[in-house]
Amino acid sequence: MSTVIMDPLRQKLLLGAVALGVVMDGIDGSIVNVALPTMATYFSTDTGTIAWVIITYLLMMAGLLLVFGKLADRGLAKRLFLLGFIIFTISSAACGIAPSLDTLLAARIVQGIGAAMIAAVAPLLCIRYLPKEMLGTALGVIAATASIGFAAGPAIGGILTQHLSWHWIFLVNIPIGIIGILFAARVIPADEPGMGDRTSSFDYPGAVLLFGAMVFCTFVLEEGAARGVSDPLILICGIVCLLCSGLFVARELAIPEPFVNIRIFSGWQFTSVTTAYLLVNVIFMGVLYLLPFYLTMEMHFDLMTSGLCLLIPPAVIAILSIPFGKWSDRYGRRAFAVAACGFVVLYSAIFAFISPGSGIVPLLAGLIVMGVAFGIAAGPAASRIIESAPRGEEGTGSSLMVTAIYFGGVLGTAIYAALFTFATMDTGAVVAFTDLDPATFLDGFHITMVAGIVLSLVTVVLSAIVPDEKKTA
Repeated sequence: MSTVIMDPLRQKLLLGAVALGVVMDGIDGSIVNVALPTMATYFSTDTGTIAWVIITYLLMMAGLLLVFGKLADRGLAKRLFLLGFIIFTISSAACGIAPSLDTLLAARIVQGIGAAMIAAVAPLLCIRYLPKEMLGTALGVIAATASIGFAAGPAIGGILTQHLSWHWIFLVNIPIGIIGILFAARVIPADEPGMGDRTSSFDYPGAVLLFGAMVFCTFVLEEGAARGVSDPLILICGIVCLLCSGLFVARELAIPEPFVNIRIFSGWQFTSVTTAYLLVNVIFMGVLYLLPFYLTMEMHFDLMTSGLCLLIPPAVIAILSIPFGKWSDRYGRRAFAVAACGFVVLYSAIFAFISPGSGIVPLLAGLIVMGVAFGIAAGPAASRIIESAPRGEEGTGSSLMVTAIYFGGVLGTAIYAALFTFATMDTGAVVAFTDLDPATFLDGFHITMVAGIVLSLVTVVLSAIVPDEKKTA
């Protein structure tokens, strides 16, 4: 049994260590976006290929959060948190000095592994070492620092890339990481020998199969447009994805202690609200991926201006998410969730018809509505997932909710990159970003956003059909 920290100063220091890790994760989840056009030009590649700089990072987080969360719960919390900081810091240095895109992507994979360790352990440290009456505050700090990090990322990335180079968006993590390692090692209590549940078995095959399904699914979605669905590699990866998925489902249904209790999806309400929340994240991250290219190619903004523009949605989210979460506790969640999805439809429509000639007002309106949509959805839509889970499976629902955020980011980046690549191909050949003319880019941008409208309408339906109701046994 872990010792609860009662000293107020030590409580604040623990929260500080957790917050530092979470804010660093948040910054690196968004700092790259604004630099993507510059990086595409630097490596002489297309918008689809450079998307892997985002995808590799988020994919590691989505695929490994559940794994590291379960390992941390077996008495390895402090060790995993410190190891995550160490891996993140070293891989950030490797990203910053990467001589080629392949090296950069390999380093981003390792960086994502470190980030997944930090993100998975952070809530557990609060639950384990802080008094129950502080839990709400602690989890609120985690949510707020994640939003602040994500909000600050584009602005920091724009400033560093414009005045120094894109390499510095990674190198800036080195001093922060070193401070984080020393600070966390000092303030986080040591893992106790009997801490955590080490008696239950860990479903390693299930974890590997789920991760494999995610990886091969992402590759097929992202590369399918560029290579063609008849490409042998795409066909093989598609078959492997289906095979991993099928084996994962069969295994999880057959063993007594599955990695993920997938029977939870037998309830249509849970499946509906989880799918809706996943799609909200898909659309948000897909739009956020393409916007820097639009700001550079069509609006001719410099990197710092682009970064400040991309700061708007996360800033609005940080302002709205807490009050709307409280209002949904009082008045019910469905109305807020449906309204949020309606705003997703609205900003998808704005960007589907926007053009440089329409000026900056529609652009700012679209960015603000993006923030409003997710700011409303963050509390109510996420809470519906946990509340719709069967009694006793709230923990599984919470884990799947967090996974939906990161895997939604992966799918959104991959899907929007694939749609844009397909829409801008020249007689079947992929065109590098630097070779795209503004008219072709704008056509591809609009086509991709129209597809987003279709996805957003699905979120409205899925959110509306599930009523607010009391939990039953």
